[in-house]
Amino acid sequence: MPSQELVLKLQGKDTPSSVSRKTLKLMAATLGLDEIQLVHYALAKLREDVIRDLPSDAPELSTDALKAIRSRYGHLEHDYKPTSSLIEGL
Repeated sequence: MPSQELVLKLQGKDTPSSVSRKTLKLMAATLGLDEIQLVHYALAKLREDVIRDLPSDAPELSTDALKAIRSRYGHLEHDYKPTSSLIEGL
């Protein structure tokens, strides 16, 4: 697969959802990576948190994909009986 480009516009300061160029450089230097390697590393770590259980060949979770999943595995939802709950009485 050929590589694809992505323009990354960094913020002037760090926020909960953004990183400044100064911080990017510091993290890269700390890990011994260049800035591009750091971005790939960070995205790969985020991928593990966000879609850790999603198989690599899973379809995008569009409306059609959800319908396909439910048509194939929907019968399992009916049989699911939780063995415990964090909410008292459930």
